[in-house]
Amino acid sequence: MSDLELLRSMSQELFHQEADLLYPHSSVWSDGTDCRYGIQDPNRTDAGVRLAQRLTGTPDVLDVRLLRVHPDAPKPGTRATIPWDGGTLTLEDWSQVSEITIQATGVCRFVR
Repeated sequence: MSDLELLRSMSQELFHQEADLLYPHSSVWSDGTDCRYGIQDPNRTDAGVRLAQRLTGTPDVLDVRLLRVHPDAPKPGTRATIPWDGGTLTLEDWSQVSEITIQATGVCRFVR
């Protein structure tokens, strides 16, 4: 087994073992996708703000959230929405799939 295959295997095992912590939410999105997921607010850290600025291409980051879906769950499609924290999350796009985790991160716009 190569080092990359070993890292992939370890990350998948971790995603399943820690699923309750990593993917604490479950919802049906507007496109009918029912999945477990976790949401992160990158605006809470300087590094997150820089990431959000790169992802949105704008210096003024409003409300961006990062979406991670359980590896065994289907992913909602772009423009799908869910109610979230007194507002609405809209999935704008998915990142490239990571070589190691075999996961993509969704970039969501949050509107209150």
